[in-house]
Amino acid sequence: MKWFNTSHENSQPDVKSKKKRKSFGSLSRVFTRGRTRRSIAMPASERLDSDESGPCPKLTLLSQENYQEKLGILDQVKGVHMSTWKANHVLAWLEIALNMPMYGKMCAENIKSGKVLLGLSDSELNNALNIVNILHRRKLRLAIEEQREPVEVKFPKADAVDHTWISHRWLPDLGLEQYTAIFESHLIDGRTLNTLNKKDLEKYFDMHRKCHQASVLHGVELLRRLSYDKEALTERRSVCEESNTDPLVWTNKRIIKWIQSIDLGEYSENLKESGIHGALMVLEPSFTGDTLATALGIPPSKSYIRRHLNSELESLIKPAR
Repeated sequence: MKWFNTSHENSQPDVKSKKKRKSFGSLSRVFTRGRTRRSIAMPASERLDSDESGPCPKLTLLSQENYQEKLGILDQVKGVHMSTWKANHVLAWLEIALNMPMYGKMCAENIKSGKVLLGLSDSELNNALNIVNILHRRKLRLAIEEQREPVEVKFPKADAVDHTWISHRWLPDLGLEQYTAIFESHLIDGRTLNTLNKKDLEKYFDMHRKCHQASVLHGVELLRRLSYDKEALTERRSVCEESNTDPLVWTNKRIIKWIQSIDLGEYSENLKESGIHGALMVLEPSFTGDTLATALGIPPSKSYIRRHLNSELESLIKPAR
């Protein structure tokens, strides 16, 4: 695999303009056509008692003034199955838990309970909320299915990995901050990130360089190994910040720091926006000293420098492989 070009061109993806939204037809057709998803009978402990909860209050869209109120509404349904949610619970969940307030107005108009939301097919859901962005659709569907079968969720802590953390923390840690805007526009959270493949990266993120694709996919694999536990990842990184251990969790900046420590500082800045991070170096079988030397911009004629780098890299990552 040819990982890097010696010219070190930066791939700057453009966020594709959204298609003009289509209006949907009669709402009576929206909620009657298509397949009906099965409902689940929930034990009493997981139901929201209609007598205790009272009538559903007037729906209001998210604003700075009612943010705390919306958080309180979300708290009411913690541990409660979605099939018993009322319209205000669904709306608060969409706006705050999923960070999708742009669909709040359509949700308030068309989705009056959690049971209705669980019963919608993909086409009905897209029409009811007028969702054009395909990855927004995927994000919402994944979240709904997690609410349908909460005991079968493989990575429960992925729920706490929101699109802001992915775009502004995780991507820079990979050395791919140039993709921040497009990941943010697609609202990529932990659940959605876990489903991405090479085809998705090319089609939706304009990510055509193989090294960048491998960087993202190995970064995802690291999150899976840690069960999407952000705190565990932060803790492991803090432990090895001042020692050359546990390279699997190293960020792009930590590798730059290591390059400087082995007397190759004049090349270290070339790793910015390269996609080089610890999980890529450790988990990618084809990653070698020559791969790193090319990314650093060390010419083949500098054979002694390359030999030095290869020796240091092998000492670093061999115990972790």
